[in-house]
Amino acid sequence: MNTTCNAAPIRPGEAPASLPSEDVIRHRPLWFREALAAPHESRRLTVDGASIHYLYWGNGDTNRPGLLFVHGNGAHAHWFHFIAPLLTEHYNVASMDLGGMGDSDWRMNYSRDTFAREIGEVALAAGLGPKPVIVGHSFGAFVSLMAAHQYGDRLGGLLLCDYTIPRPGERREWFLDGPERKPTRIYKSLEEAKARFRLAPLQDCANGFILDYIGPLSLRAVTKGETRGKRTFEETGWTWKFDPSIFNGLAMGSDHAEIYRDLACPGAMMYGLASKDYEREKADYLRELAPEKPVFTVPGAQHHIMLDQPHAFATAVGSVMAGWRAEGALG
Repeated sequence: MNTTCNAAPIRPGEAPASLPSEDVIRHRPLWFREALAAPHESRRLTVDGASIHYLYWGNGDTNRPGLLFVHGNGAHAHWFHFIAPLLTEHYNVASMDLGGMGDSDWRMNYSRDTFAREIGEVALAAGLGPKPVIVGHSFGAFVSLMAAHQYGDRLGGLLLCDYTIPRPGERREWFLDGPERKPTRIYKSLEEAKARFRLAPLQDCANGFILDYIGPLSLRAVTKGETRGKRTFEETGWTWKFDPSIFNGLAMGSDHAEIYRDLACPGAMMYGLASKDYEREKADYLRELAPEKPVFTVPGAQHHIMLDQPHAFATAVGSVMAGWRAEGALG
């Protein structure tokens, strides 16, 4: 699993991945404009004292099957804003901001169990049918796995995207073993901040129009003296929405394989075929661990599958949903 931030400024010494400018699509195609214009609601739910923000697309029928998207490190609900409308013909859809990210509240302390409760409670409260499906990407897949561990008997399924479950003895505590995260930089202007937006892990993305959309939504204005979570901002300006203190001391645990194997709901794993997180040997291990849970790849996609191949990503999600629905797993 890649656990670096999915929306972050360049670190000293890093060089951004890049495509020739003629290969990057900057204009917004019709499908993308129609997706952003699709009717949706901005909602909030209080979980363990924090206001958790999520977006909702649906027809008002709370018994209609549905799914919840959960983003990766430092990302936010709008990473799926252009994906959700591609699925609403058959499903109600929600996309959430994890605590400490996007437009959700920052906490004084974070844990995998707190994230799991945020996901589980939003999934059950959002009107996503009797048994909602959770679709988590990267870090969001990790905490979605924890949510399925707690709420599995009330879920219709769990689809994990570009997330690695290593063999026993290979688990690394990505955050406990890493350096302490420093406060994010404050930029004087929105334009300066927007220019620093990069994907992490660094990769090319031909769909520049998607990056142009999610980048500015990764930023917030702050005022000198304002306090959010543990941080009091020392300057007025613009900074990233995520709370870097989330990852200081965040324990992942060594029980992911057992949890995945023993889920009380159906499960599946999706990888970008060109992702650095995809290795045939790791996929084979997952198939050995849980033969009933499909493991599949999306060609032409790296780690950020929904950015690289949005239509293929949505089609894959819809196909998995249709299979589980046919089996009666969605209630």
